[in-house]
Amino acid sequence: MAVIKAQASGNWSATGTWSGGVVPTLNDTVYANGFTVALDQSIDLTGSAVDTSGSFIPGQIYQIVSLGTTNFTLTANCIAPGTNAGAPVAITSAVGQIFQAVNAGTASTGTARRMGALLNFVNTPLTIATGGGFTLAASYNITGAYIQAGSANCLTVSAAASSTLAGCRATGSAFTLSTRAIAFSSSGTLTLNGIVAIGGRVAGTTGADGAHAIESTSAAGTIAFTNASTVTGGSATVNFGLNNNNTGAITVTSCTLTGGVGGNCDAISNNSTGTVTVTSSTITGGTGGGAEGIANIGAGTVTVTSSTITGGGQNLANGINNSSNGTVTLTSTTVTGGSNVGAYGVNNTSTGPVTIVGDVTASTGLGVNNASTGPVTITGNVTASTAAGVLNASTGPVTITGTLTPTTAVHALQCTNTTGANITLSGSLIYASNGFAPTNCLKFLMNPTPTMARVRFAKNGATTYSDFFTADNSLGQAAITDVRFGTVYASGALTGVAYIPSASSVAFGVPVDNTTGTATLTAANVRAALGMATANLDTQLAAIPTAAGNASAVRTELTPELTEITEVHAIHGLDIANALTVTPTSRTSGAITQAITGDGTTNTVVTRV
Repeated sequence: MAVIKAQASGNWSATGTWSGGVVPTLNDTVYANGFTVALDQSIDLTGSAVDTSGSFIPGQIYQIVSLGTTNFTLTANCIAPGTNAGAPVAITSAVGQIFQAVNAGTASTGTARRMGALLNFVNTPLTIATGGGFTLAASYNITGAYIQAGSANCLTVSAAASSTLAGCRATGSAFTLSTRAIAFSSSGTLTLNGIVAIGGRVAGTTGADGAHAIESTSAAGTIAFTNASTVTGGSATVNFGLNNNNTGAITVTSCTLTGGVGGNCDAISNNSTGTVTVTSSTITGGTGGGAEGIANIGAGTVTVTSSTITGGGQNLANGINNSSNGTVTLTSTTVTGGSNVGAYGVNNTSTGPVTIVGDVTASTGLGVNNASTGPVTITGNVTASTAAGVLNASTGPVTITGTLTPTTAVHALQCTNTTGANITLSGSLIYASNGFAPTNCLKFLMNPTPTMARVRFAKNGATTYSDFFTADNSLGQAAITDVRFGTVYASGALTGVAYIPSASSVAFGVPVDNTTGTATLTAANVRAALGMATANLDTQLAAIPTAAGNASAVRTELTPELTEITEVHAIHGLDIANALTVTPTSRTSGAITQAITGDGTTNTVVTRV
């Protein structure tokens, strides 16, 4: 089967839940049909079967594979999913477009891939009722499902469920309704792996607020977007890709966030005190007015790391908008204005602080707009384009540590507050080639003292400059290791540490300081070094014993031992001058005599006499 509808409320795995008694599987488009289906197992609805126009399955969700000779814009055959509740809406005839088959279609050569789906909108031709839905209250996973809401939220994730949706697509309600594809209230973690989330409303349908792709009302749970997921605002007005409406956490890693085509259709709206943490991702304002990449509307916290933020294509389609007392912190992240004059990279419109570590660059729109009393702190370079890099339009303090670079007509930092705002700069100020200033602020402080900074002034108004550097810049000054110890130079910024010996301590003729050494080697110097300054060196050397004297002294010292060696030599008959005489009762050699006693058989005793 390819289109399956529930016939009763019950578990997904129960055959009695389904019309025809068949549990849905791969390629199947599944309608709740006004009933509530509880997922009691992990499901995979991934679609792979490809049908040709003329053999489409009525009610099936498809994605166009090839156009061929098929006119996919005919609403008699193909419509935007969910729009059969009223006047059907045509789709764009393009590969990748998703549609709902009304009937088999005209016999032609266009092809489309079946998409597994979870739906709860009405389909009158198939006698399918609106409402009902699918519930996920335990830790089961969903793969390959197109999820779209009807008159009620389509998929409800609750209790402590920790689940993964992989390769799925979530879309808010399409017509006049304000319902969510996924409603999350669980205290667990919902991981959205490679998902496409798009706010609701189809162009041409009646506008209504609240048709979000996903909404979190969880106080402690987490929704985690991963693996190149895309989150996009919808059409009409106030239809978000994700609405974080409580204190729960949202994490986004390696994904793309884009505002929608409808007014105020944000990719992510952080409405309460929850946290949004974005890493290694792209955040862009949309093409609809006020359609922001991230809107931090409440007292929540938005933290972005190693990402890019860019304004969109319509007025107030900001990359990020901080409109209350919430906190926005950007680290290792670049901020760029949008392609519309009113589309800012970051817009701070209330009392909340914005901290940016990364470069800020204008485009047609401002890089950063500070429109109220909230503080903005930037550690990075600020560069103007068609618009200013940073506009401080109110009394909020702005602190910038980095280089300010204007164009020939636009300041890098512009202040419209005529009373002079609280501006603190620490870095280089680069005037344009025509002398246009990097900032027009009536006053600003340089604090802390910038390091390695410069001020560049135009000289001829076209190509030449005069640069003024802080003393710590390396401008060819000698290294401190090459400057005499204690010598202060470079306008007091540097002090030498090299020790220079006096000429009298350096060998004669060897260059030292601004002269040559004067030290020479004399006999007196040598004697002094040897401790013999008052003695005659020859006398001292003559007093050293000779080798013969040393040998005689050794013999004298060893006289007893040498005598014993001589006697042993003799008594063994080795003294040629004194023959050894042996009798049965004695042994004699020179003056040495030994008496021999005993029986001569079992016992013999030799004694010196």
